[in-house]
Amino acid sequence: MTFLNVLMLVGLVAVAVPIIIHLFHRQRVSTVDFSSVIFIRDHHMQRSRALRLRELLLLLLRVLIILLLVLAFARPVIEGLAGALLGSSVEQRSVFAIVLDNSYSMGAGRYGDTPFNAARTEAERIVDAMQQGDEGLIVLTAAPPEAVPPVPTDRTAALSARLAEAEVSESSGDIAGALRLARRKLSGIVSAHKSIYLLSDLQRSDWENLAEMVTISESETSSESRVPIYLYPFEAGSVDNASIDEVSVSEGLLIRNQPERFVATFTYRNGVAAGLSRTVQAGPTEQTAQAGQTAQAAQAAQAAPTRRTRRTREVRLVINGLDRDSRQVTAEAGAAGSVQFNVVIDTPGRYSGYVELDEDDVTADNRRYFILEVPEAFGVTAVGQSESTYFIEQVLKPSGGLVTPVDVQTASADVLNSDLYDSGVLIVDGGVELTAARLSSLERYVSSGGGVLAFLGEGLDPAVYGNGFFTNVFGCSIKERRGTPGSKTSFHRMDQVDFEHPVFRFDGRYAESLSTGEARFYASYAIDAGLGARVIARFMDGTPAVVEGRSGSGRALLVASDLNTGWSDLALRSAFVPFMHRSVRYLHPSVTVAEGGHLAGKPVVRPMTDLRADAGLYIEYPSGHTETVNARTGRHGITVEVPDTKQPGVYALWDGDAVVQAFAVNPDTRESDLARFTPAEAAAMFGTGADVVLMDPADAPDVPRGGTFGAAGGYEIWKSLIVFAMALILAEYWLSGSRSGRSGRSGRTGRTGRTGRTSWTSRIMDRRKA
Repeated sequence: MTFLNVLMLVGLVAVAVPIIIHLFHRQRVSTVDFSSVIFIRDHHMQRSRALRLRELLLLLLRVLIILLLVLAFARPVIEGLAGALLGSSVEQRSVFAIVLDNSYSMGAGRYGDTPFNAARTEAERIVDAMQQGDEGLIVLTAAPPEAVPPVPTDRTAALSARLAEAEVSESSGDIAGALRLARRKLSGIVSAHKSIYLLSDLQRSDWENLAEMVTISESETSSESRVPIYLYPFEAGSVDNASIDEVSVSEGLLIRNQPERFVATFTYRNGVAAGLSRTVQAGPTEQTAQAGQTAQAAQAAQAAPTRRTRRTREVRLVINGLDRDSRQVTAEAGAAGSVQFNVVIDTPGRYSGYVELDEDDVTADNRRYFILEVPEAFGVTAVGQSESTYFIEQVLKPSGGLVTPVDVQTASADVLNSDLYDSGVLIVDGGVELTAARLSSLERYVSSGGGVLAFLGEGLDPAVYGNGFFTNVFGCSIKERRGTPGSKTSFHRMDQVDFEHPVFRFDGRYAESLSTGEARFYASYAIDAGLGARVIARFMDGTPAVVEGRSGSGRALLVASDLNTGWSDLALRSAFVPFMHRSVRYLHPSVTVAEGGHLAGKPVVRPMTDLRADAGLYIEYPSGHTETVNARTGRHGITVEVPDTKQPGVYALWDGDAVVQAFAVNPDTRESDLARFTPAEAAAMFGTGADVVLMDPADAPDVPRGGTFGAAGGYEIWKSLIVFAMALILAEYWLSGSRSGRSGRSGRTGRTGRTGRTSWTSRIMDRRKA
């Protein structure tokens, strides 16, 4: 049994009213003086037992009358033969949410044969099945999820128009967030069937946050977490796709008129079957079925490379709207590779562009945007001992005919005693005494957008090993110092270098110098890297040698040893030159690279440290649309938040007529991996308590109309309950009336006992006669 008007069940507390009245009247006994009762005592005892039985029957009838009336107003629904005999079929409105997956993997295919078009057709069929009084809305899953219209509507034409306007997004999907939004929109609606129709290609990365949502839903007690979900799976056919995953810019040495290096990393995803699913733990029956599906998919995947093992693609570089270079790349199915462009940019300024692949079956991941700002000079401040600053100046600003765009300034350690506001790269030698106050100043400098290259040496006090600069920026702490400065009998070598990182992407003899461990480190610090720390180089014993850190919009590098020749001979090795040049490029705040970058659909927060508080900032979107941005004023300047980044491209922040900052937004290419869950695996992710029904769009069944507050085939029995209640009222009237008549006669003969009580209905009749 379910109830269509659950709130009326609160009236059940009224059942206590006749019980309280009954208990109260039991204490009211009238005594009549009589000469002698010896002859009627036995007869009185017999009559008292009969009266008690009648009072209990009246109490039961009155409780049942109230109970039936309350239940009738709550509109109970039951199923089966009893419901068919006692009630009438339920004709109740339905309120539903169509959760339509419009992430860019749904657009895989050609000539309109895509999972999205198939899902939209099915959604239109659900809308067409609406009956009078039904309401619905559409939730699009592309991050951030969006409900259209904002509230459920009964206008079929409006929903059909929204579906016709819906398009495949260029961002990834958020299934968990879309379901939360759908449940929130359905909450608060009463007296209606509630349903969620989920139409998706079951792409794995879109569903990864669903487990967290299920944990929250299982802890909820509201009925909104139990709304039935009808899951419609869709699948792309044979797909030919490659994606541009990363673009790194400006990795050469800091030398005037030297070509800038643009390196694009791509993945040729053809041959990765769209329907191939990785298995998860399942029951024996499911495992058997999945094993068969996986075997078939594996055979198809093995056959696909036989038909098309390699393909040549064209990759082009566009800067400021002009084609600057192009390359032909050939890759095997499922393989990753990189392509390099060398372009001379001899004029300082801000440049925007992208690297693009030729067209394939998934267009959203064929283009990767970047921003390159070539400053007049790279500002570098070297803080430390004279020996270390000498090495830094000779590398970044060499004497002779070689010209580098670097402005090197030296400073004493006193500059770290206060906040630093000049954006640039700060190189801190290991000989500088790093007090807690100075480390705090460095942390704020990084958070405000500056770059820091810190070497650890004699100036590090054990009291600051766990300072927030290390834990917050780098995600690590310092354990201990090892080795003896100046003692060259024992040393560590650098090993396990991440040569894919922009700082260590060396060529030729420079890479060989690092890989063979030429540099010797006589003394260093043992760094305890946390779970989220990014270690880009290690010593041969596995301990971190170089750690990258980030805070706010700034970057930092931490080296576990010092430039002082008593600590290491790194400054004397050939790899030291590209290491310093690439580090300055990577850390300098004016050089914005698409590496990592901002992802489409995710809010972007940018610190604007050099603007006044009343600056009139507005954002220009890639489409050309402009609007005022939400700016917040803090200690280090203005922080700007851009919440709407669904469109990939270059975003520009303007202050009046000048562009003060620009950044690139790119799609999350994890969406390009079309590996998917099987429908059974996806349904299992909702947990054991969820009501999930797998649907087969190919069979085109009737649109289900289940819900929390009723079920198909149910019958309302409130009319029957009203009839029963009226019958009980008549019975109560007769029983209490007959008793009151006899009680009246007994009272006239002077019989002793409780006073007679009349029924509710008889009292009303008596008042009318009077």
